[in-house]
Amino acid sequence: MTAIRFRSITVALAALVSLNLPAPTHAAPGNSADPIVQLGPRPYFLVNDMDSSPLKSELLACMKTPHFRQTDFSIGHRGAPMQFPEHTRESYEAAARMGAGILECDVTFTRDKALVCRHSQCD
Repeated sequence: MTAIRFRSITVALAALVSLNLPAPTHAAPGNSADPIVQLGPRPYFLVNDMDSSPLKSELLACMKTPHFRQTDFSIGHRGAPMQFPEHTRESYEAAARMGAGILECDVTFTRDKALVCRHSQCD
C-alpha cells in the first residue's frame, strides 16, 4: 500500500469517526450551564502587572468567579517553574493559586544569615 493511499484511508476513517462523536462538554448531563474552564495562574500575573484602571478592577473581580479555581492536587516544586522562573515570588504565588498544598524550595543562608530560596549553592 502506498503512503498516499494509506494517508487517504487514515483521513477518511478519522472523518467518519468524528461524525459519530458527541461534542465535548464539561457540563453535567441535563445542565445547560456554561462549561468551566480552568485558566491557571498566568492571568493573575498579567492582571497584577497592569496599571490601576477600571479594566484592571473588572478583571480582578472576575478572578472571584468559578472560572478561576484551584486544582484538586498540586505540588509547587520551586514554585510553578513551567510557567515562571524558579524561586520567584510570582512562581510561588502561581503555585499557591493552583492549589499547591506544598511549596518546595531550596533554602539557604546568605553571608548575613538571612534565609533565601534559590536553585543551587553555586548561584
